[in-house]
Amino acid sequence: MTALTDIKDLELQRILNAFLIAGVQVYQEVKMGNGLDVTAASNASGDSQLNLDILADTYFQDAIASSTQVRYIVSEERPNLVTYGNGDYSVSLDPLDGSKSAAVGIPPGAIFGIFKDVEQISDFNGKHIVMGGFFVFGITPEIYFSLHGTATTGVWDASTNSWTFRALPAMPAKKMVAINASNRTKWNPWLQDYFDGLINHEDENGNSFNLRWYASMVSEIKRLLLEGGIFSYPEDKRTGYEEGHLRLVYEAIPMAYLLAAVGGNSSNGDTSILALQTTELHQKTPVFLGEAALITEMEKAKKGFGLGV
Repeated sequence: MTALTDIKDLELQRILNAFLIAGVQVYQEVKMGNGLDVTAASNASGDSQLNLDILADTYFQDAIASSTQVRYIVSEERPNLVTYGNGDYSVSLDPLDGSKSAAVGIPPGAIFGIFKDVEQISDFNGKHIVMGGFFVFGITPEIYFSLHGTATTGVWDASTNSWTFRALPAMPAKKMVAINASNRTKWNPWLQDYFDGLINHEDENGNSFNLRWYASMVSEIKRLLLEGGIFSYPEDKRTGYEEGHLRLVYEAIPMAYLLAAVGGNSSNGDTSILALQTTELHQKTPVFLGEAALITEMEKAKKGFGLGV
């Protein structure tokens, strides 16, 4: 894809254009440092909200509602499914991912998915998704997404107020693991063992896996796409984290769909994220994303402990 007009389905073209408009609007707020104060409210998942979270949600929902016939929108910032139009497509949104990290200068972004023929919550799954991706609000806005299995990236040029797109290449390979190792003692034993093997084992060239952690999913997945490796956000023993922390519908599935388009894979530890059943709007799941070989290796490590399916 080199331009929006390359998308032949006009409604998909309108939805993506609405995303692009809202993405630039949110980027401008981030650039100015607006809305980084914590509100007294929390979102549907129980996370504390910044004013910027609420503002980003409004920008995306207003752009979508004013220019498309989207049927439903599910957002991290709203408790219920929102009905808008009668079109074939429905949208999932994490309108500002990594907002708390933005307060210390780590780029936040937004995650989005487009699903076709959604009639109920269970239809927000890997079989119905047709587009999944994310924005990164760094030096300039960037977008990474897959539409019908074709991966594209784009960058916004402020001087021309326009986006330039290009094909996203296959994900490379690198000895890198992105995980919050501060929670290591709370992980399940199989994951502790697998992680220790990555970090402490040197190959024939004396290289082991490097550890990275931004605490901003969009920044982590951008690096994963550009460099390779594996991203992990597992379940653990903390209250509220027993099923992981990332949400299936508007974080895990869109990212898994994009990773599949560049040769990567996804898992909840047992099976592909795209094969999971959706039962709740704000359902949580453990998330592993990365090189296909590393995902397979991770699942085998869990099975080796007599766990998994």
